[in-house]
Amino acid sequence: MQRKKQHQQFRKFRYAFFCLAIPAALFLLLSCATGCVADSIIFQPPGGSPQQPGATMLEVEPGIRIAVRYFPPQEGGVLLLYSHGNAEDLGMIRYRMNQYVEHGYGVAAYDYEGYGMSDGTPSESAAYRDIERVWRWLVEEKKIPQESIVIHGFSVGTGPSCYLAEKVNARALILEAPFQSTFAVAGVGFLPFNRFPNIDRIANIDMPLLIIHGDADRIIPFSHGRKLFETAKEPKTLYTVEGAGHNNLILKAGENYWKTLRKFLDTNPAKQP
Repeated sequence: MQRKKQHQQFRKFRYAFFCLAIPAALFLLLSCATGCVADSIIFQPPGGSPQQPGATMLEVEPGIRIAVRYFPPQEGGVLLLYSHGNAEDLGMIRYRMNQYVEHGYGVAAYDYEGYGMSDGTPSESAAYRDIERVWRWLVEEKKIPQESIVIHGFSVGTGPSCYLAEKVNARALILEAPFQSTFAVAGVGFLPFNRFPNIDRIANIDMPLLIIHGDADRIIPFSHGRKLFETAKEPKTLYTVEGAGHNNLILKAGENYWKTLRKFLDTNPAKQP
């Protein structure tokens, strides 16, 4: 009788173990698989001709250089450290860079590793390394005051931008079409190995923040920008571009884009070092 009872208990234990172990194993397998392919899904270099006349090549580590296009700021003016989207490169954003220059801003934009003329392979960690290298180049070699630099990221570029803004003392942070995290966009934010956890960083950032997001964005829903705004510290501004999707913010906003940018910077002047 005792042996039969022990056998029944063992069967119950084994059943409970498998009920827990199988879902856990599946979750672990899914997590590992997602972690392994995440960077290749997030980063989509457009290819084409990588040649960019006037680009500066910065070494991030031996054998790996990244391309930077630099337009110096006016005397005492603002310089935008710009991080582009996941399917863009310096050649594709020339028009946007020219617009910033025409409106009186300096710009330093760079290609992530594996994009355009840049060496290496794109990844979250590489993007962090890249933006830090450009920052050091601006501050240490170009002698741009930190209080004159505005960190500005679009789409996937908001990831390295939030990373840098948490670490340095820049004038301000501008996020266009930002996400809480890349996994959250895909609805799997609960998985480990998440990439670019902006929502975890935003509350630690101590500089003026401007978020620009279209309320018709179907790639990164507007709710992401709103949640980041709610979580961030003051001073902060949320500019909702009505009817704008993911890639037409400036087109839809028109002159209001430039007025909003100017007002934000005028309202939040550079702090004296």
